Amino acid sequence: MSRSWWGRFCLLLFFIVLSVVYVFPTVSNLDLEKTKFPFKQKINLGLDLQGGLYMVLGVDFNRVFKDTVERKSSQLVARSGEKGIVLTNTKVITEGLPGDDPQISVDFDSAKRTALYDLVKKEFPDLRLVGEKAGQLELGLSHDFRTQVREKTLSQSIEVIRNRIDEFGVSEPSITSQGTDRVVVELPGVKELDRAKNLIGQTAKLEFKIVDAKGMSRTDLAKLIADIEKKNNFSFKEGGRFSDYVRKINDLAKGQIPAGDEISFERHKIAGTETESARTPYLLVSKAEVTGEDLQDAYAARDGETGSRPVTNFQLTPRGAVAFERLTGDHLHEPLAIVLDNVVQSAPIIQSKIPGGRGVITMNRENFESMEREARDLAVILRAGALPAQLDFLEQRVVGPSLGQDSIHKGALASLIGSVVVFVFVGIYYQMSGLIAVFSLILNVLFVLACLVGLDATLTLPGIAGIALTVGIAVDSNVVIYERIREEIRHGKRFAVAVDAGFQKAFRTILDANVTNAFAAIVLMTFGTGPIKGFAVTLMIGIVTTLFTAVFVCRLVFDLYLHLLENRKAKSISI
Repeated sequence: MSRSWWGRFCLLLFFIVLSVVYVFPTVSNLDLEKTKFPFKQKINLGLDLQGGLYMVLGVDFNRVFKDTVERKSSQLVARSGEKGIVLTNTKVITEGLPGDDPQISVDFDSAKRTALYDLVKKEFPDLRLVGEKAGQLELGLSHDFRTQVREKTLSQSIEVIRNRIDEFGVSEPSITSQGTDRVVVELPGVKELDRAKNLIGQTAKLEFKIVDAKGMSRTDLAKLIADIEKKNNFSFKEGGRFSDYVRKINDLAKGQIPAGDEISFERHKIAGTETESARTPYLLVSKAEVTGEDLQDAYAARDGETGSRPVTNFQLTPRGAVAFERLTGDHLHEPLAIVLDNVVQSAPIIQSKIPGGRGVITMNRENFESMEREARDLAVILRAGALPAQLDFLEQRVVGPSLGQDSIHKGALASLIGSVVVFVFVGIYYQMSGLIAVFSLILNVLFVLACLVGLDATLTLPGIAGIALTVGIAVDSNVVIYERIREEIRHGKRFAVAVDAGFQKAFRTILDANVTNAFAAIVLMTFGTGPIKGFAVTLMIGIVTTLFTAVFVCRLVFDLYLHLLENRKAKSISI
């Protein structure tokens, strides 16, 4: 054999050994924490193979558009005042309108009509004129701006969820959009449904608000809330959305609490129960001087005083630290509420001005393990950032590991049966040359699995189907080569010349076919989601390994076969 052949053989041997090392932990099901095997990585299995959580979340765009319109309304009032245009009344209208199209009603001095028109046109291009009366304008969000808000909110929600899950430590999660208002989350291997839901769905809107203890006493506030509930025949029921309850209380309390204030609650678990909670009401100043946007870092720790109670420490940005120091200095000996998602976490009394922007959020739990986990998860949520909108859990499924194992077993069995049928047919039809093809096909599957490990890709049930399809594509390449060799032999050429011509002339056809398949795989990988993408990834890897095994490996073994035939002075070739 030539030096070139031995060089190619050593290269193939290197790839085989490397692939076996990569695949061995998965095939042998090694315990990666206890094994002494040098390579410690397995094939990542998708949700359908190892079990986990599947959730569909809906984005509350009605609330997003209402908040957006309220911000636009505040900006319009501020800029009008700077321009000398007095707006006698502005309000956001939602009743009788589509949820995604709230509007602003603006009352103004008719003499300033032209100036107000020019201001809206120049500085508020995102607003459209809906209607006009004498001294009154009705404005809404433009269609293009609403589309931008939808796209930005959806993409930002996906990014925040991804950041939270990355810190949660889930391997190969899948977070994708579905339509224009849904997010699909797949978490392989995760079994703690409630914890995952809390981690993903919590808005994490952090605010620091002063408690207005002078505006209304705690007793009067509790009586007002009880009267509102009794008069309107409603109350909060565990399992419902607490934010809706708080919003309704505030809507019905307008005119009965000081302007610029709002009602919020601190929630405590009732001893001896897991679901019921007690609520402590607070009257807060609505405007938050410091928010989560000023947060720099957050981490779980132990209470500095007792050293036993889990807490979440936070550090504000330099700008936030200055605002926090000013806030605490201006309100000495007043309660400062730390509000997360409109729920008061704690309301300590400000004893002195707090410099440096450092603070602590205490956990309202009785169980130590629950407090510790809650502190850790809250730190993750705050670090990852706040969601731009509230998410509703529309669908959730827990895929059991037994179902995943059954999928692996049946998928592997189906692929094995299909591959064996192909191997037997090729071996019978092409005889010795068929066995060479079978050898290259086995190496093809080995290389595919090794690439999945090396690229840290995820194997799904459709991915197993992609491996079976790879075997079919690979054997098709062998058929093209062998039929071409047969044709060359029928033309009277020597075996070595026929084999050389067969591989050379078939290569263009094989390359063309695999490039065409690669384009299809790229399209599926780019636009597909979940299982479709898993199939496309495996198929793409299979196309690359097919070209290598069909052209490089098969030719290498054929050269050895021809060398043995020449030594025996054989007069025929088994093909």
